[in-house]
Amino acid sequence: IIRMNLLCNPMGKSLSFRPVDWLVERNNLYTKVIFAGTGPNRTIEHIIKQSPLIEVYCNCHVTIENAFHLTHRTIRHAQPDMTKTIQRLASRIKEKHSHMFKPGRSALRSIPDQVAVGMSLMQERKVSMTDEAEMDHIDPEDLVD
Repeated sequence: IIRMNLLCNPMGKSLSFRPVDWLVERNNLYTKVIFAGTGPNRTIEHIIKQSPLIEVYCNCHVTIENAFHLTHRTIRHAQPDMTKTIQRLASRIKEKHSHMFKPGRSALRSIPDQVAVGMSLMQERKVSMTDEAEMDHIDPEDLVD
């Protein structure tokens, strides 16, 4: 039972509502697996650049499927075999000791904590609104010379 959650209807059909997190996970699948590119095109820059176009790509697939009367063969792929990828990742982690703290190590990218940024902005706004409210408050003693 889903209570007190936002629902969306990605298919636009009656009684096809899904929780929003389902849609987010679906878009992550399309972004990271299906439309991420291969070989040298599979980079973070490419994924970031293509992510706003995920719905367009999905609609193109559906249009082609419908036009050529394909029975869902273009976007339903077999599960990828991750065995080699996980083995390479494990050996790289072991080689580079990326799971251990090393002073002076830096990263290529920094992903800011958006929740903390939002909380900071809300606190700044709250403080500025409090300051404005205090400025507008006039006591009776303020009117007496």
